[in-house]
Formats: sequence, C-alpha cells, structure tokens
Amino acid sequence: MNAAAISATVFWALLAMPLAHAQGPAEKSTKDLAALIGKWRFVDEATDLAGFEYREEGTLHCYYAYEDAYIQCDGEGDNGRNKRTYSDFLNYNSITDQYEWVGVFGNHPEKAFFVLTLSNDGKRIEMRGAPMNQRDGSTTRNWAVIEFDGDDRFVWNTHLNRSTQPLNHWPLSFVGEFERIE
Repeated sequence: MNAAAISATVFWALLAMPLAHAQGPAEKSTKDLAALIGKWRFVDEATDLAGFEYREEGTLHCYYAYEDAYIQCDGEGDNGRNKRTYSDFLNYNSITDQYEWVGVFGNHPEKAFFVLTLSNDGKRIEMRGAPMNQRDGSTTRNWAVIEFDGDDRFVWNTHLNRSTQPLNHWPLSFVGEFERIE
C-alpha cells in the first residue's frame, strides 16, 4: 500500500472515531423483544418434576400495541377439559431501566409480573416472576427461560417454586414448544 492510500485510510478511520464514540451503546427499547412478534402454535406440558399431569395446546399472537410502546401477546389454550384466554404485555420501562412482562388470565384472577433479562443477541429471554397467589392459599414463584432456535421456533422452560417447598427448590415444571405459523 502506498503512502497516499495509508494516509487516506488513517484519515477516514480518525474521522469515523468520534461518530462511533458519539453513538455509544444501542438504546434499549421494546423493539428489543421483536423476536416474539408473530403468530405461534404451542404445546405446553408439565414435566414429571411438576407433580401433576398437564398438557395445553394453543396459539399465541404477538404484535405491537399502544403506539408500539408494548408488545401485546394474546393467547388461547385448550387442555382437553377447559379452554382459556390470556394476554401478556411486554415493554422496556425506561424509568426503571428494565424489560417487564405483565400477564392477565381469563381463568385466574391474579396477574403475573416478570422482570426480563435479554441476551446480547436477543435469542434468550430470562424471566423472574414476582410471587403469585394461588386459589388454594399457596404462593408460587416462577423463573423461566425462552430460547429461540432460529426465527421460527422457541422453547419456554418454566421452573416453579411453591411456598410449601424450600426456597432453593426450583424444578423444571413446564416445557412449552412454540412454532411460528405466521
């Protein structure tokens, strides 16, 4: 490389440095959760560690809502005995600097609140749930991980701790498999 080419390369590299520094890290936003957008078919099953049998099949439709401030996911499920509907609202809360998930259910009066942690590539979402009261008087805590396998599939593993169990007991209780249908 001749001296003129080297000088030009150094000039453009130096010129670009302040721009790269000025941009800084990407701003967090609800759009960081965009991998969930779409229509999904799912099967959610209790594991042997859950202590009961459960299988639900259904659909989940996730889309931007409320001027794109949220992702709203509307779900319908059928476990063979009962059907249920639910809606989840996900967003980045710039006040608390965290991703949040709120779930409301047609078959349960309690709401679910989660704080989310995203992987750098957006392919893994870890969910830490607030304690949730159950009809039998117990409380459950959820910790879940959603992992994407490409653009058209994700697995949702839920660990459940009941108030009747030691605080360090978090068995894998549910495995949900989701496939994109639109």
